[in-house]
Amino acid sequence: MTPRHLITLFSAACFSMLLMAQPKTGSIPDDIFYLMPEFGDGVVFFQGQPPAQGKLNICAVDNTLRFIDDSGQELEAESTDNIVMVQIGQVYFLHNSDGFFRKYPVTANMGVAYQRSIRILRGAKRGAYGVVDQTSSIRQYSSIQAEGGTYKLSTEEPYEEDEIIALYIGNTVIPMTRRSLRKMFPSRADEINAWFKSGHSMPKTVEEAQNMLSQWAN
Repeated sequence: MTPRHLITLFSAACFSMLLMAQPKTGSIPDDIFYLMPEFGDGVVFFQGQPPAQGKLNICAVDNTLRFIDDSGQELEAESTDNIVMVQIGQVYFLHNSDGFFRKYPVTANMGVAYQRSIRILRGAKRGAYGVVDQTSSIRQYSSIQAEGGTYKLSTEEPYEEDEIIALYIGNTVIPMTRRSLRKMFPSRADEINAWFKSGHSMPKTVEEAQNMLSQWAN
């Protein structure tokens, strides 16, 4: 199915998804602006609707689904309310009210859900050596075009790259907490409690989270 068919399906869906032209990404590197290195062949899975195909990517700044039409124009799906999951190449993203989460499977039905997002830090206080107090992972750019407008940034308005590591079961994303882990693995509840009591903390990387889940999934 061509990207033109994707537009047709989006427009015909019951939730009346609106499409509009999206400005180019300006000075932000593509590997930061998008969740995938490049637009790729993908599939959009809807709630109660047939899937649609096209050249897809996801914007990390505003968490919008982007696609390329037949003329090479980058378009944005203004509403994603009815989207359950997006596949781009061999990568799957679950969608909920908080945006898109990349799936890192541990078993066929569960695994690690990872979200990366870029946000503008408005009025962030700077430290003694020019470091923004709110975070240690700051990336600054001269301008950004997103959400229909262009943002000109000074040193007082940097960007922050945020990451969330969560869990998923089926198509549902849930917080990574001890309570969630005990619900995922009810027969291993005592082992989970003992693991944390022995000094382990919640994983800080996707790989650490996968390794943690693997010991209870077997």
